[in-house]
Amino acid sequence: MLGSLGGVIATLFSLPLAWMLGALFLVMGASLAGVKTGVDKRFHVVAIALLGLFIGSRIQARELMGLVQWYPSVIAMLVYMALMLAGGYWIFSRAGVGRVSAMFCAYPGSMNSALVLAEGARGDLRWIAISHSLRLVTVVSGAALVASLFVDEVTLQSDSHALRLCDIAALLVVPLFWWLMKRLRVPMPEFLGPMAAGAVLTNAGLDYELPVWLVFGAFLVLGSSVGSRFSNTRFSQVFKVGRFGLLYAVFALAMAALMAWLVASVTPLAFVAVLLALIPGGVGELAVIATVMGIDPVYVVSHHVLRLLILIFMTPAMVRLAGPVP
Repeated sequence: MLGSLGGVIATLFSLPLAWMLGALFLVMGASLAGVKTGVDKRFHVVAIALLGLFIGSRIQARELMGLVQWYPSVIAMLVYMALMLAGGYWIFSRAGVGRVSAMFCAYPGSMNSALVLAEGARGDLRWIAISHSLRLVTVVSGAALVASLFVDEVTLQSDSHALRLCDIAALLVVPLFWWLMKRLRVPMPEFLGPMAAGAVLTNAGLDYELPVWLVFGAFLVLGSSVGSRFSNTRFSQVFKVGRFGLLYAVFALAMAALMAWLVASVTPLAFVAVLLALIPGGVGELAVIATVMGIDPVYVVSHHVLRLLILIFMTPAMVRLAGPVP
């Protein structure tokens, strides 16, 4: 109930990922105020599976093939990822959050994926959520501000629809892929299994799309779950890590602008297009901003999808490099 109220408030203020961030902040506030909060683990696992299926539906093989002709910005994206991981790790190490948590705080990609993967690696979700929330709000707001210089209005809206037969078919396939990933000992099978199912079904031609209310429900559960983890946490700790999170967000924007300028200087690619492809914000929001600016959204989305896939497969190695959790 608290998370739902937070989602409504965040929606009224047009925050990105409103149903996740609104729930997270309101439940976090209640937890910090001493209210005992929590989310049933079964709801949490189902929400993770739905998010995996949702992300998988965005992975289009034909879009990723277009990255071959955009190799200058792909190379820039790889360099940018390295800068963000190294710079972010250094920044958050100074916050005293631990090596594994510092690595996921610097995760230059989807907040959803970072939280899911960090939980599997026993990272501290409190600080990871704070850093990504500040980064997401700063980056998406900055991108929308840039877009407002080119168009009169930027709207970030989605149309709801009912659960269709093809959507139900996609949901029924998820347990099979979940079980298969578990049998193959793939890390985070409850997330990677549904994501693989979504990608396979989408590229096989099944025109499925999860209803907006179902996706928002998953966001609500995950945001509320993370917010409830702030029990027995002091405001001073939140403020301390928040300062580093804001510094990281500014660092992310500055490095993205620098890399975009370098690519635009030596290729025909437009500066704003490369900037939207590089900055680690909400993929849906950035795709909409690209569309209203007349920029090919496939170009923007394909870079974000590739970065997400690279980060997911790199995560086990990065966790081992960071060392065991104290």
